[in-house]
Amino acid sequence: MRFIVWDFDNTLAHRPGMWSQCLADVANEAAPGATFTRERFVPHLASGFPWHTPEAAHPGLSSPEAWWSALSPVLEQALVQGAGMSPLRAAQLAPQVRSRYLAPDAWCVYDDVQPTLIELSKTRWNHMILSNHVPELPSLVASLGLAHHFRLVLSSATLGYEKPHPSAFAAAIAAAPAGSRLVMVGDSFVADYKGAMSAGIQAVLVRSTHPECQHQLPDLNSLPTHLNDA
Repeated sequence: MRFIVWDFDNTLAHRPGMWSQCLADVANEAAPGATFTRERFVPHLASGFPWHTPEAAHPGLSSPEAWWSALSPVLEQALVQGAGMSPLRAAQLAPQVRSRYLAPDAWCVYDDVQPTLIELSKTRWNHMILSNHVPELPSLVASLGLAHHFRLVLSSATLGYEKPHPSAFAAAIAAAPAGSRLVMVGDSFVADYKGAMSAGIQAVLVRSTHPECQHQLPDLNSLPTHLNDA
């Protein structure tokens, strides 16, 4: 069998402004008339997320409640420093980030995703997702109308390993029948491309470039031809 192992963020879909915009929205809603921009929060989100330390396993955070609880101090501190809130107020508002971040209408699926998935499926490619993401990734994929394309959705939050950790890719390999051909498709040279290649998985970098990357495409439009000609 042939499997494409897809990254999610900035490969299949994106959330404009990501975490910093989410925090700005929460802060502005809590203080009518406030005009906090995402740039106020960006410097305070540069560490503390599991994918910032991919070498560290975190199997103890595999439940949604445990994962979000561990992230809460990061979100609270960003609200304190970025919006000047009191620690108490930040602690009250931080839980709102979870539902706001996962709101389907905040996400945009790239225009080339559905046509590419359909075309690849017609040529007997199977699809799974392996992404550094939140525990609710499978439900987010479903809410965006993409779930029917994928045999499996693997999130680092529930795996306990972040790409490029070898165990993250081992989970994808284990999910496919023995002897399957796997190809990783993602936008991160380190997490997706190099991580997959180190695990013995072919890889294609999309929507970004890197001088050391042998296989890279500007978007998904030419991916079916690239894969079926390889």
